[in-house]
Amino acid sequence: MKKWNNGIIFLAITILFFSTFEVVSKTTSGVISATQLTFIRFFFGGLCLLPFAFFDLRGRGVKMTVRDVLMMLLLGFLNVTLSMTLLQYGVFFANASISAVLFSANPIFVALFSSLILHEKITWLKAVGLLIGLGGVVVAGFLGSGSIEGENVTLGVILIVISAVLFGAYTVLSKKTAAKVGSLTLTGVSFTLGSLCLLPLLAWQGVSPFGFDWGAIWVQIVYLSIFVSGIAYASYFYGLSKTDTSLGSMTFFVKPILASVFAALALHEEIGVNLLFGMILVLIGIVVVLLANKQAAKKAAVKKEEETA
Repeated sequence: MKKWNNGIIFLAITILFFSTFEVVSKTTSGVISATQLTFIRFFFGGLCLLPFAFFDLRGRGVKMTVRDVLMMLLLGFLNVTLSMTLLQYGVFFANASISAVLFSANPIFVALFSSLILHEKITWLKAVGLLIGLGGVVVAGFLGSGSIEGENVTLGVILIVISAVLFGAYTVLSKKTAAKVGSLTLTGVSFTLGSLCLLPLLAWQGVSPFGFDWGAIWVQIVYLSIFVSGIAYASYFYGLSKTDTSLGSMTFFVKPILASVFAALALHEEIGVNLLFGMILVLIGIVVVLLANKQAAKKAAVKKEEETA
């Protein structure tokens, strides 16, 4: 029982850190580019995770191959270089609350890619969840952003949706590698390698990775790099190891709600009716998809027992 409580505490810490990402990121807009911020937070965040990954890998008794490293490089490119960079640009263009709601819809896209890549069957229940969740994305993103001032808001919404889609693909494609080396190792190595892939883009943009006014945003940089991209992920994996894995999904339920509250308090963002309704639809969609996955897992377990009987 004590271990279970400890796990919940660590997951709660994770949710708190994750829920502040969009709000804190928004305060750095205009001082640092999205590419620079993504590089810095995942490079240092990845370095923070590597020691934990080393001990976890040694505890598993697994030896990484060159193919494993190359796969993690590819996954890091997909997640950090593409998905997280687009997300950061989207946060700068749109507002924090909409960004949090839209990106939290990524389990919907995970379900889609699981069907396309892993050929998992789309049951009627999962199809309903996907439609509800995608409807929530449209309502929150494209209808909920109508009252926000700024010519790049729609572009920001589009970038965040693309980011969530890419993250869904990354989640599905990473399953095999994570099963071998562990999620902590996968995250630490892919974060570091994915951030290094941003260096050519920064060079092409003619921007130094560290060429910005550190004095203006050093607190945010430290927080986003060490706490959100480092400690939060370590806390997440530790929390999952001490609780039921299904509890990890609660981050997708709590984050958009907390992030919207933080955005209203810190950035004075208004939570409109469309955004609220879209958030509810996204959360309902995620719940239905997770129920469908749980139902499918039970059927698979029963079938396996019948075959071995």
